[in-house]
Amino acid sequence: MKPSSLILPIIGAGLSVGCTSPFDARWDNPVYRSLQTKYTQHDQQPNPAETQTNPITKDLETQSSLEINDAIRIAIENHPKLRAAGYRIDAATGIVLQSGLHPNPSLNMESEALGSNAGRGGETAFTIEQQILLGNQLNNAKDVARSDKLSTQIEFEALEFAIATQVSNAYFSVLSAQQRLQRNQELVALSTQLLDSVNARFDAGSATETDRLRAEVVYEQALLSHDATRFQLDAANQSLASALGTDSKIDTPLITEIDQLPVLPTHNQLIASTLEANSKVSLAKLAIERAKQSHKLAQSQASPDLFVSVGPRYSDIDNETTLDLGLSLEIPLFDRNQGEIQATLSQRLSASAQLREVQLELLAEVSNAWSNYQSSLSAANRYRDQLIPKSERTLELTKLAYESGKTDFLRLLDAQQVLIESRLSYLTTLEQLHHSAALLNELSHSSPHWRNPTPTPQIQSTDHTQTEASR
Repeated sequence: MKPSSLILPIIGAGLSVGCTSPFDARWDNPVYRSLQTKYTQHDQQPNPAETQTNPITKDLETQSSLEINDAIRIAIENHPKLRAAGYRIDAATGIVLQSGLHPNPSLNMESEALGSNAGRGGETAFTIEQQILLGNQLNNAKDVARSDKLSTQIEFEALEFAIATQVSNAYFSVLSAQQRLQRNQELVALSTQLLDSVNARFDAGSATETDRLRAEVVYEQALLSHDATRFQLDAANQSLASALGTDSKIDTPLITEIDQLPVLPTHNQLIASTLEANSKVSLAKLAIERAKQSHKLAQSQASPDLFVSVGPRYSDIDNETTLDLGLSLEIPLFDRNQGEIQATLSQRLSASAQLREVQLELLAEVSNAWSNYQSSLSAANRYRDQLIPKSERTLELTKLAYESGKTDFLRLLDAQQVLIESRLSYLTTLEQLHHSAALLNELSHSSPHWRNPTPTPQIQSTDHTQTEASR
């Protein structure tokens, strides 16, 4: 029998050992699936940044106005950070596949006694050798890889909420800057009127040089504040564009009112949701499970690998064909992987302790954010219902008194300054309120409205929206 008659069947049988299961089923996350559908072909272009049409540009062009939830949805459906995180999930899927593959067999050929007088062909042996991993090493390695893949999925979802917070903060910073610019424009107009009035009174002899100089200083300060606010608005617009995941200027009008107050669950509900759903907790729990799997893998790797070989041997000297069989097993005399086993056990204990640390840190974060939210909410209501109306009434009365000569110019300036500071502080408080609410939603993983095709805004209107907007 010629050796070639046995080689192909043996190779086929050996290669069949390396077969494995196909890819795991796709991860069922609507944002992940949407990004894969929308951007895979786009990102496979040689220069995706230079392509003529970016999908986010189309999404923004279809919006005649931009509400906060729409802004968050558009950002999450297009953001390059999430696209990169999605590809990391794909990479982890490939690693899961690779970790479950058997080692490839090797084909060897050995010839001896070539040119012998008894037979010039000597002896030729073909063997195929397969390494067999004992101790369930492949399954254990695949379990570790699956945990790593799951961590990338958890990180993907955490990034969704982080981007939602970033967009919300940038959105309301733009609204606040717009309102501040409007207030400063009013301040410039009011300062101009006061300066004209003081100049007229100075010319008539009823105002002093000090009054006129003070009015000019107030006017210049108003111009400086107006210019600074204009630059802040430009920066806020750029921050919003970056948060949305584009470098294009956002010209779409923002229609969510900054004084629409966010509605949140109770403090206890937020704490319960955070400890249950926050990605840091999920990752800490997963780290414990992965440490267990790594420890199990290290124990299985202490098992020696088995090498099996089989193949035909043809002897031209004896004119016969025989079959060679071989077994090789490492003797774990010195190295039993004891160092790795000890290390993974310590990592397992460390992961268990770290879970409690993460929970305590999150409790502190939720408490601080809740305190800021409640403080800002209380202050916003007080500014809206008490301070601003009283400041406006005070300015009206002081202005009438000044025009009739019953009070001096300094009192009028003080009344004007109190109203301006109250309005600006109100805007700062509203901005802080929305930032605190966004952080609490991120910590508790609440309200993922971007996964809902018909999102419902979590805001409550106030009776003072139009009144304050018209001031």
